[in-house]
Amino acid sequence: MVSLRIFSLGILATVIGSPAMSMPLVHPPTAPVEVVASAPQGTHLLAFKTSGVQADANGVAVFEGAPDKEGVAHRDLIIFGKKNGRFVPEMTSDKLIACSKCTQFHDDAFDINDVKVSPGQVRIVQMDGGEKPTTTIVELAKESGVWHVRSASRHVVDMGRFEERTVLLTLPKSGLAADMDAQWSVPVYLNTLMVNKNSGKFWFLHDGGSPEAVWKSMDGRCGKQDCTILVQQQDGCISLVRDESSRWFSGANANHKDKKQAVFEAMNACNAAGAMNCKEVETQCRRGI
Repeated sequence: MVSLRIFSLGILATVIGSPAMSMPLVHPPTAPVEVVASAPQGTHLLAFKTSGVQADANGVAVFEGAPDKEGVAHRDLIIFGKKNGRFVPEMTSDKLIACSKCTQFHDDAFDINDVKVSPGQVRIVQMDGGEKPTTTIVELAKESGVWHVRSASRHVVDMGRFEERTVLLTLPKSGLAADMDAQWSVPVYLNTLMVNKNSGKFWFLHDGGSPEAVWKSMDGRCGKQDCTILVQQQDGCISLVRDESSRWFSGANANHKDKKQAVFEAMNACNAAGAMNCKEVETQCRRGI
C-alpha cells in the first residue's frame, strides 16, 4: 500500500492508495514448454525471444513477479541455449532487466522488441520516457560456453530533455553476465506542498529525495518555525484550497492522472472544517520527476 500523508492547518488525514495491480496478459507470450517451466518461483513469463531455428539457437526469457506493496514488479532474465532440440538455461540474472518503475519517470523501461538475440550474442536496450529517453544498453556474449558482459552503459537525459551524459556501468570483476548489476532501482521523488503560516505564501516543491532534502532546499526562504508541510508524497496529484478566512486546506491522491480526485479531497477537507467559500487555488500532478 502507498500511504500519502496529508496535512491541513487544523486538519490531519491519511489517504491510502491501492498499489498498481498486475494486469492480466491479453496475449500471453508463446514459448516452448521447457522455457515456461523454468520460471523462478512466484513469477510468470513476461516475454520470450529467440535467435531463430538454428541448431545452436539462443533464447531470452523475462519472467515477472507479483507487484510488491508499492506496486513495483521485478523481473528475472534467463538466457537459454538449444541442445538436442530443447532450450536449456545457461544464465540467470535478477539485476539486468528494469523493474516496472525503475526509471526517472517511474515508467517501464523494458520492451522485448528492444532485445536482439543471435547465436552467442544478446543485446538488451531499455529506455524510459521523455522527449529524449535515458537509454541503457547491455551487450552480452558467449565465450567458451559461458555468458560474459561485453559492454554496459547508460545515456542519461535529465528530465527527458535537459543535461545529457553517458555513464559506463561497473562491470563485474568476474566478467560474467550472471554477476552484472545494471543498477536499477526505483528513484524517490517527494512532491511537497508547503505553506508559510504567517505570510500565506505557498510552494509546490518537486524532486526531493528525502524530507530532509526538501527542508534544505528551503534554506533562506522558509524554516520549520514559519512553514509547515501540508502534503508530501511521491507520484500523484496535490491540490490546495483556501477559504474566505485565508485558511489553507489540502487534498491528494496517488493517481497522477486523476486531478479531480485531489481537488475533491481538498474541498472536502475545507467543507468538513465548516469553512465558507472554499476555492481551489492550485492543483499539480507529478509522476517521477
